[in-house]
Amino acid sequence: MVTIKESVVEPVNTFYAAFDDISTTRAWDRPNLYNLIKWRDTLFNLHNGLDGIDVFLVGGFAEYLHNPRNPLTWDADVCFIVDEDVDYNRIKTILDDSLRIALDIGIFIDQKAVTPYVFNFFQQLQKGVIHEHDYTKLIFFRNYMGFDKIINGVKIYSSGNGKPWWDSPKIDVTNVYPGLWKVAGVSEKLINKVINKFKKGIYTGRDVDLRNSDFNFIT
Repeated sequence: MVTIKESVVEPVNTFYAAFDDISTTRAWDRPNLYNLIKWRDTLFNLHNGLDGIDVFLVGGFAEYLHNPRNPLTWDADVCFIVDEDVDYNRIKTILDDSLRIALDIGIFIDQKAVTPYVFNFFQQLQKGVIHEHDYTKLIFFRNYMGFDKIINGVKIYSSGNGKPWWDSPKIDVTNVYPGLWKVAGVSEKLINKVINKFKKGIYTGRDVDLRNSDFNFIT
């Protein structure tokens, strides 16, 4: 007689995640439409409707909303569309507030402030098209570079271990303002990752205009 031992998923009793100086002890869940809209409304109300900045949901969760047969992700990819000469203090404040609001709600927003050139490049990439591009024009801004996650006392991830994602000859990082980094370039690893998801039918280049969408999705 063979006895099959049931697998046991250890509950999350303690959780800690830090994005440089922004941290949380609340484990986030997979995003859903309700929490996405709650995050959007809270951020827009706090920052005067994000006047002059378009905001798009992209990537896996955007594709899922358009096609619920797609796998549901653990994060929501968001792009704030800005010019390269953006007001550093303003975009830093928006990105910080965006992250804090999301973590308080219990979701993780994987966010970047990107130039229109970057946004268009990746939208085409998610459709399987790799345009000729100038790496120096692939510019985006991040409000953190370090990330650590500890669950039940076990360090699951630490940006201090191993090679950082920006350690690439085709990526240049500049600290342009306290707590704000300007990144120019993209790794071949990321390009290949997006193309592979297109080939698997996960990516089709769909997005959600978070300013104007009626959020009429069936999930």
